[in-house]
Amino acid sequence: MAVTDAQVAPVTLERVQERLTRAGYAYIEDDEHPDVLRARFDDYRFHFLLTGDERAVLQTRGRWNHSVDISRKVEMIKLCNEWNMNRVSPKVYVRRESEGLLGVYGETISDFREGGTDAQVDASIECGLSTVIAFFHSLEERLGPELDDLDD
Repeated sequence: MAVTDAQVAPVTLERVQERLTRAGYAYIEDDEHPDVLRARFDDYRFHFLLTGDERAVLQTRGRWNHSVDISRKVEMIKLCNEWNMNRVSPKVYVRRESEGLLGVYGETISDFREGGTDAQVDASIECGLSTVIAFFHSLEERLGPELDDLDD
């Protein structure tokens, strides 16, 4: 369905693809997870997906490009909690990815149950990318020289 820039229309994964392409962003479709688009921005991995009962909530999720040893879990949770207490977005968290390693994530959501304009979809994507990347940069600044020890 062709949508004009100001027209409110359902937000589908195809529409998200169209908006990413129009913005000049490269992405790939995931054969194992057809409801997910994957991309890299500033060397961070991102996923775009529609969630919720009506599959109308656009989630933009990024993973920090470092893995963290499980022994630093409390420290990483504290850094994430500090961010979450001082900012509305993005939601950031730590997740165990293997026996001894943690991943650090940031995500935003935008509810499009009533549909959205192209400008709203674009803003949701840009907000997700910029705020999650800002968190990752903040984390890197806070850890400074310790970054070199994370991925060993």
